[in-house]
Amino acid sequence: MKLALVVLAAVRFAAAGDLSLNLLPPDTKVVFGVRVSAITGSVLFKDAGTEAKQLGDEWLKLVAITGFDPLHDIDELLIASAADNEKAAALVVLRGRFDLARMGAGATRYHGIAMVGGGKGGNSVLALLDASTAVAGEIPAVRAAIDRQGGGTPLDGALTARVQALRERFDIWGAGERPEGFVAPTGKREELDSLDRFEFGVRISKGFQLDAELHARSPKDAEKLAASMQSLKAMMSMMKGREQAVPNIDVQVRDGTIKISLAISEDDLKKAMAAQRAASAPIGRPTVVVGSESTKGMPDSTSGGTNVFVLPGKK
Repeated sequence: MKLALVVLAAVRFAAAGDLSLNLLPPDTKVVFGVRVSAITGSVLFKDAGTEAKQLGDEWLKLVAITGFDPLHDIDELLIASAADNEKAAALVVLRGRFDLARMGAGATRYHGIAMVGGGKGGNSVLALLDASTAVAGEIPAVRAAIDRQGGGTPLDGALTARVQALRERFDIWGAGERPEGFVAPTGKREELDSLDRFEFGVRISKGFQLDAELHARSPKDAEKLAASMQSLKAMMSMMKGREQAVPNIDVQVRDGTIKISLAISEDDLKKAMAAQRAASAPIGRPTVVVGSESTKGMPDSTSGGTNVFVLPGKK
């Protein structure tokens, strides 16, 4: 009864005002989400180092050309797919701030909505629905999303409830079902074949926290997954007491469902990143030339003298 009420409330909420869920395809089985603002404000992002700065410099050039900065102008990404085959199309819904006049200048339109991209035989576009919502994906999927505006939530009620719960708690998350016989683009993997339902959430705004719930197709598969997780937990326990930060991990198994919880405090995360930077820093090398002395040329020598370079530790 309680679960039914939660599902009903989530469906009503989505139908009433959550445009981003209304836009998702009705056959959606897998949904991922990212709160971009939480990531850019996290310790991990701010302490990314030289590589991030180099990327940032290139990013600023792109922003200057397009007038659009995804790291600051996008608040949330939703990625949805039917996941019924390894080449299943995905639809991306973006919430943030979009300059309709600048970004949509010269773009083709569908029902009055600017469709950016898709030129020269391309099949992917970005549709600017309004100043706070955009949709990206292959042209047929984007047009279908535009047609669904205001048509109520197309998602299964149970999936909607799971999505809403994850969005409220985590910065990066995912939920869905794995169709029977599906093979991922990375190839067939036994540990993934044993799963039929999953959800996970990662919070990085304060330290690092991962919560995951995996449901196996059979009790035997659940036991194998649980054994793997317990081995990981044992390894983590053995590492405690050393200098590097070790996350706290908890694994529970019940009725074919494996629940995993992993957490690292913000202080430990900073220490781990500092240790990583120290380990990857170039090793200092002694200066080869620290000074020079001149000697007089030998009698009858054609040489005007010899420069003697003094190395560290040499007399």
